[in-house]
Formats: sequence, C-alpha cells, structure tokens
Amino acid sequence: MPVFQGQDTLRPLAEKLQEFFVKAGYSYELIFVHDGGQAAAWDVVLQLRQEFGPACVKAIRLSRNFGQHNALLCGFGHASGQFIVTLDEDLQHSPSDIHLLVQRQVAGNFDVVYGCYESRQHASWRNLTSGLLRRMLRLGIPELHANYSAFRLLKTSVARHCLTMRNSYTFLDGYLTWVTSNVGSIQVTHQPRTIGRSSYTLGRLIRHSINIFVTFSDLPVRMLSYASLVVFILTTLYSGYILLRKLFFNDLLPGFASLIIAIGFGVGLLLLGMGILGEYIHRINLKTTRRPDFIEAETLE
Repeated sequence: MPVFQGQDTLRPLAEKLQEFFVKAGYSYELIFVHDGGQAAAWDVVLQLRQEFGPACVKAIRLSRNFGQHNALLCGFGHASGQFIVTLDEDLQHSPSDIHLLVQRQVAGNFDVVYGCYESRQHASWRNLTSGLLRRMLRLGIPELHANYSAFRLLKTSVARHCLTMRNSYTFLDGYLTWVTSNVGSIQVTHQPRTIGRSSYTLGRLIRHSINIFVTFSDLPVRMLSYASLVVFILTTLYSGYILLRKLFFNDLLPGFASLIIAIGFGVGLLLLGMGILGEYIHRINLKTTRRPDFIEAETLE
C-alpha cells in the first residue's frame, strides 16, 4: 500500500485486511510504503507496526514523493510471499474482494489479475477524464489490459521483473505488459470515498497521461510519420504545380512561387515534429542519467 495522506484510513484498512486474511487462513504481511506524504500517516504506520508486530507489518519511508507506482515498486522489493496484492489507502478497495482475485488467479493460473469496477465512485470530472484516458490508451498501447486498475493480484516472480526496469517514467501496468500477456480480470466493488479527498488533480492526471503516451506508446510518432508523409506528398505536388506554372505561364506575383514552395515543405510540421522528438530526447536523457525510481530513507522489517 502506497501511503500519502491516509492517517484516517490506514487503521480501519489494516484491521479489515487482518480480519480477511485470518478468516481465510492465509499467511500474510502488510507492506506500507510512505511516499513522502504527511508525517501523521507515517506515525500511524509505526503504531500499526507496534500493535500488529514486526512479523506482520513492514514499513518503508521514502526520502520524498516519488509517485504511487514507484512506491509500489519499492514494496515489491520487500515482499516475501508468493503473491502480491496492491490496493489504495483510501478504503475504496474492499479487502473482502481479495478472495475474488484469488479465485480468478487459481481458475486461470494468471500472472496478473485486475479487479475491475462496474462503476467507479470518483468525482464526475475524474470519471470523465479517466474514461477518456482509457480510450486513448487502447489506441496507444494495445497490449494494455482493458480493465487495468490499482487493485491487482500478481505473482511475486512477475513483480520482481518490474524492478529491473529503469525508465524515464514509471507506469506499472505498462511494465506488466512488457513482462506478461497472461492477464485476467474480475469484477469487484468500488466503494465511495468517505474520508478525505483524492490527491489526484486534473493537472496531475493530464501530466500522467502525457508521460504514459510519450514513454510507453509510439502512437504520437506514428501519427507524425503518417501525417508528414501525406503532407509531404500533397505539398510537393502543389509546389511542383506552382513551379511549372511559374516557368510556363509566369502569371504569378513576384515572390509568390518561392513563398509557397518554402511553406509547402511544411515548416510548421517540422517544428511540431521537433517538439515531439524533443519530448523523447528529454526522456532518453532522464533514462541515461539512471535516476533512481525511489530512495529508502528508513526501512523497518
């Protein structure tokens, strides 16, 4: 569980998880990764570790906010079980639904099982933007499972492969598409948020979407390539027509032919292409610097 501002939800979530695992008879551990959030949330994690015992609760505090997906990767490195379940801290994922993920995994021996929702209990603007992002990702990343979500069950052996990746932007579900295609899903409940508010803003969601597309999809480059080819053919034909008209009829205004030919080769499109390529070069630069996905400031196991 990535922890950012869950000081009011972590205790009831931990108690529900403990109740589920004890009742189901599974051995388990709770791994809390404090992702540079509020200090009060870290205090609650330490209290839970003291009450539940060090054998049950692992606590990792990152040196700053690295993002939800990087926090999950950090937790993967400390997991000792055969399977890992990821869920949010806000109680919108029901611990009792874990048995549905387990049943689905057993039925199909899947490497990853996503919990999908009939309806998402987010704010209307977030449901709208999330829906648009999912439609775009179906085009940009066809391998991505249509029902991907933050509520997942995955084999620890699969999760370990994600730790070896060093990318300019971490998108865990994108990583999983590179690791395996043996992915399933099952419908689970999505609870309305009753405490606190989401830390995701519209600006963050937009930046998240742009980073995913530029890092994990070649759709922008393909679209630019196709558009460039079409524009190049059309403008070349038109420029040829202007040049022939200038040579044979000479009925154009002085300078018109040279201006049309210069514009016809798509100066504006070249500038757009330079902008998109600049985004890729920027991310290549970030990757070559081998910037860490996370830094552990304190680890309690």
